Amino acid sequence: MQNNLAKFIFIAIFVSVSNASFYGNQFSAVESILNAFDIDTSFQTDTSLFEIHNQTISGERWESFVDSFERGYVYIPILKQMLSDAGVPQEFLYLAMAESEFSPRAYSPKKASGIWQIMPSTGKQLGLRIDDFIDERRDPIKSTAAAIKYLKFLYNATGKWYLAAMAYNCGIGRLQRAIKEAGSSDVWVLMDEQKKYIPSETRNYIRMIISMGVAFSDIGILKNEEKEYFLNRGVTTTLTSIKIQGGVSLHSIAQGAGISLNELKQYNRQFKYDFLPFDNAEFDVYLPYEYLLSFKQNFDPKKIDFAKYFITYKVAKGDSLYSISRKYGVSIKSIKVANNLKKTLLSINQKLIIPLKDSKYAMINNSLNGR
Repeated sequence: MQNNLAKFIFIAIFVSVSNASFYGNQFSAVESILNAFDIDTSFQTDTSLFEIHNQTISGERWESFVDSFERGYVYIPILKQMLSDAGVPQEFLYLAMAESEFSPRAYSPKKASGIWQIMPSTGKQLGLRIDDFIDERRDPIKSTAAAIKYLKFLYNATGKWYLAAMAYNCGIGRLQRAIKEAGSSDVWVLMDEQKKYIPSETRNYIRMIISMGVAFSDIGILKNEEKEYFLNRGVTTTLTSIKIQGGVSLHSIAQGAGISLNELKQYNRQFKYDFLPFDNAEFDVYLPYEYLLSFKQNFDPKKIDFAKYFITYKVAKGDSLYSISRKYGVSIKSIKVANNLKKTLLSINQKLIIPLKDSKYAMINNSLNGR
């Protein structure tokens, strides 16, 4: 009994000293992050938080996070400003990082997509357009606005930002059941590793968000990696949006702006094809500010009216690429290129973009082949 007690005391002292030496002067950064999420500052002594933080800043995992932060450079200023303007803690930036590593193309096995990993049904409820031609969950601005709307809903339902973050991961219903079972919404209670009131994924998720917030706010860690310039990220917005009529090809926009098609697509993953949907509506297209002047000087929408060269067609029973190509007098190749089809197999109710005349489609056909 005495040996066990002595062993327990030794472990407790070791953990306490290790945490203190590990965090060092980071305590202010830790407390700042915890305060932002309405978490009691005593949680900085959580042993599992210490372990995850140690993993966060170690080896390949840290390199991966650094790469993610670099990749998110163009989005971070906008995300931080939008969060701040909406009254949501800017530290939720690290929730997006935990969700997707700032990749608009991120796609989960559960069909969540975009920087904020929004599910299709949730996205539509939040007003995002998701169809055969566009997925606004991959729109960095509109998806952030939707995520903010959802986070504020979760906050109003739970009363604490850390509870909103938990609900974002495991669902509001799952969290409410956990609180009822635990008889408390206290972070220490819900995060208990023995009682397991909330899923382990969610427990690690919260600790990961805190750890990333601390790591990317600490000058000591960043100096060691020669990444102290990260502290200035979010100061200046680097991306702007332009309104463009539906039906215009991304290639023509890229040409006008003096940017490569591939780079333009990196900022506009919401479009499933290399041209804007054939609606009467205007669409937001994102460009780095450095290309805006060139775009204004060189892009003339009056000279580029590609929409009149296309129609949309819904595949019916018995249709084939051959029969559709014969019906509209276009080649099978043109239909495949316009729809980015690798195979000839079609499904009923599938929507296709049909170029009306091959001769007029040649310019767009070439641009699509050069993707």
